[in-house]
Amino acid sequence: MKRTCRNIRRNLIFLSFIFIFITGSDQTLGAELRIDTIAVTPFGFLTADSKSTGMMYEIANKIAEQAGLHYTNTVVPYARTIIDIQSGNTDIVLRIGNDKLGEVAIPVATVVSMPIIIISRNKKHFNNLSEMHGLTVGVLRGGQFDNDFDNNSNIIKYAVNDYVQIIKMLVAGRLDAGIGTSAGIYYSSLQAGITPDKLGQSLLIGRRDFVLYMSKKTANPQTIEALRQATLKLSANGEIKNIIDKYMSDFNWDLQDVPLKAR
Repeated sequence: MKRTCRNIRRNLIFLSFIFIFITGSDQTLGAELRIDTIAVTPFGFLTADSKSTGMMYEIANKIAEQAGLHYTNTVVPYARTIIDIQSGNTDIVLRIGNDKLGEVAIPVATVVSMPIIIISRNKKHFNNLSEMHGLTVGVLRGGQFDNDFDNNSNIIKYAVNDYVQIIKMLVAGRLDAGIGTSAGIYYSSLQAGITPDKLGQSLLIGRRDFVLYMSKKTANPQTIEALRQATLKLSANGEIKNIIDKYMSDFNWDLQDVPLKAR
């Protein structure tokens, strides 16, 4: 009998350690989930009355709600999202990854795959990356959209804060081209009052995933699994696509019928 009691006590202690290990991080299911949304139109931006909105802003909120988590969501500059994730000042972000983000965050689930295009100015059309040698291409500060483009030292990369800046600099003749998601570039051109026909023909160079990343500083298995299941469910029932379509209207944002151009 005494031996049985000791065994029970030992097992309870062991289970207590397991529980502490699983729930010992800063972020738990009972805590408030802190979300960063990239300040890039149409993914995250402020309305005229300073209210936060945007495609990824709404999707992140929907995922948190589906997971049963209380949350706050802040629209912040693109490059700052990695700083916040690295420090643990925020818990999750939905964005295209890069090498630095991969070091400080855990990929939880893929949210959506977005086409990556290069748009030119003055109706000029590029057939491949080699035609851009010696030219200046606008790219979001901290963005990595295509390995061949990123590693091509013959293309001059000019860091910008958002797609609207790329569009305005293209029209002003200060950039030869801009790279980014089709959704971001075309939505931003319309927001800037510039119709896509005023720009050059786009070159589809690949597709990149928007991924839900969670900070290694605050991640725990419970929250990761809750967010993963929520994302899978919202993807399967079409709610994520519905949010994207709401912002993109009739624009063919996924470009499924456009062939990938030669490099």
